[in-house]
Amino acid sequence: MYGRVTRYFGEKGYGFIHGEDGNTYFIHHSNLKGEYIDSGYYVSFKSFQNDRSDYNAKNITVIEATEGRRKHGSTHKKHERTQ
Repeated sequence: MYGRVTRYFGEKGYGFIHGEDGNTYFIHHSNLKGEYIDSGYYVSFKSFQNDRSDYNAKNITVIEATEGRRKHGSTHKKHERTQ
């Protein structure tokens, strides 16, 4: 399934994805498997149920990171000093 991260609270270790089916899925940092995510990222994920919720996300993979918020990659430019 695909969706967009609506909110991710890195310091708290959880967030939410708005899935293509219209449901909101809970993300827990333990299900990220080292993937960095942030609000606005377009992701693929597997949904699963547990005793707390029917709408949870795991196996999350970033498909598209929002420009300016991308953590890894070659989008950051080095600043040159002017004299």
